Amino acid sequence: MKVLITTPTYPPFNSGLGNAVQQQATALVAKGISVVVATGGKARAQRIDEISGALIEEFNIQGADYLLNPIRGDIQTYENFLRGSAFDVVLMNAWQTWTTDLCLRNSQEISGRKLLYSHCVSTNMFFWRQPLRSLIRYLFWRPYWWKLSSLVRRLDGLIFLAPEGCDSRFDDLMLARKLSVPLHFLPNALSPSALAMLNKPAHERYKRDQFIAIGSFDWLKGHDFVLRAYADSAAKNIVPLKIFGQAHSDFSARLRDLALELGIEDQYVTLHEGVSGDKLLEECGHSIAILSGSHTECQPLVLLDAMAAGVPFIARRSGCIPSLPGGVAVDSVTEMVHAIDNFLHADEQNWMCLSDAGRCYVATYCDPLGFGKKLLAVIGGVV
Repeated sequence: MKVLITTPTYPPFNSGLGNAVQQQATALVAKGISVVVATGGKARAQRIDEISGALIEEFNIQGADYLLNPIRGDIQTYENFLRGSAFDVVLMNAWQTWTTDLCLRNSQEISGRKLLYSHCVSTNMFFWRQPLRSLIRYLFWRPYWWKLSSLVRRLDGLIFLAPEGCDSRFDDLMLARKLSVPLHFLPNALSPSALAMLNKPAHERYKRDQFIAIGSFDWLKGHDFVLRAYADSAAKNIVPLKIFGQAHSDFSARLRDLALELGIEDQYVTLHEGVSGDKLLEECGHSIAILSGSHTECQPLVLLDAMAAGVPFIARRSGCIPSLPGGVAVDSVTEMVHAIDNFLHADEQNWMCLSDAGRCYVATYCDPLGFGKKLLAVIGGVV
């Protein structure tokens, strides 16, 4: 069987979607499947991914079927590649990206069964913190949302990360159910570093001496939400909070100013860049909880990986987070404050219940070996 997987980003570029797709490719190659990944790059190129073993085809294209960020670049080369290749299955990852939009535009001329792995739709999101910007974004995504029904009908099936969500990120699941399209549910797989942590005994509560937050230094990740909660909690200036992002930005400076404004001493809130893999999971292993104030998520890989390290989460309600065991979903800074205080004062048994629940969930549903079996069954047409 020959499978094409599409994604706008792929490692070594560090993104949640690209990392999830690398796990897909790794799992299928391990099952003896011939996998080709079509993704973005600075120029037309071809390489072998040393981690997954998949053939990577790179195209210099950006954007989506969206007036504010239209598809541009070497479109013809990608379309010729799609039409001229013989694949048994085309597995598109994510709506609202050129890799998927161009596939669907040429679907009748592309061989093989066509499935889409939804990582949630964002056409209907609205952020009250940025009302004018959100309104413009919302209006310009209307054409995409209005034609989503016709796009769904072109597919042989959809894969979702969870059977339910708490907000508009799962509106495509609601639509797919109305259209009676074949549906499958398959959570993301753990990273190799997280799997290694899962196979080790988790540190006990008394050995953990910090809180942690992980996400790019961008306002969407809500680190300011986390800082405000930390500043009002019993942990302030007693238990350190470490925030990890890919690279520092202007938002990093705003976070430092906010910490100062909130009376948080420098040694108790530190911002770190470029920490990933084993080192980041080791930090998780020493954390009482992982805190997330992200404005929007679907099924965050960082929460799954942290759960493998036995870290309970306290996360803002978004996507399928409320249905994940092993943590607490919150709606406000005040609720996060209460949850932090409860984690600080909880006895060992209560904390261990959450830690064990998270580890049990990812061991059952996110193990790469089991993930590979389930993904192969889906793309092979076996329900």
